[in-house]
Amino acid sequence: MGIYLDIVTPEKVVVSEEVEKVVCPGYDGELGILSGHIPLITSLKIGEINFIDSENKKDHYLIVTGGYLEVTGKKITILADRCIRSRDFDKVQTELDLKKSDEVLKTAEKDSVEYLQAKEDYDYSRAILKLLEKIG
Repeated sequence: MGIYLDIVTPEKVVVSEEVEKVVCPGYDGELGILSGHIPLITSLKIGEINFIDSENKKDHYLIVTGGYLEVTGKKITILADRCIRSRDFDKVQTELDLKKSDEVLKTAEKDSVEYLQAKEDYDYSRAILKLLEKIG
């Protein structure tokens, strides 16, 4: 018996299915969630989400920029600013995005909105490339 997972961004529903387990990047470390987990609300940092679907028992990988996680009974809800499934990764575009954000980081003022957005983009691109290395 699994737990239902919804991952939602402002643009779309990224995942909506029953899963066996979910591992998420919490600010205090990775969170592993199985069916029957105690109720929980927490924030997420940029990083990898991994889940095993209940139907095929296959691993699925995503990258999230952060957001919020809520666990209630038999449901996990993740509200994310951005989230991309590994099947949608574009390595060439991600490398270009990394280079572009790196250039902005070198020239922008540290506390500016431009710097903070470039830092998020840089971390997001690095997380995607790291996951690509991991899963091949």
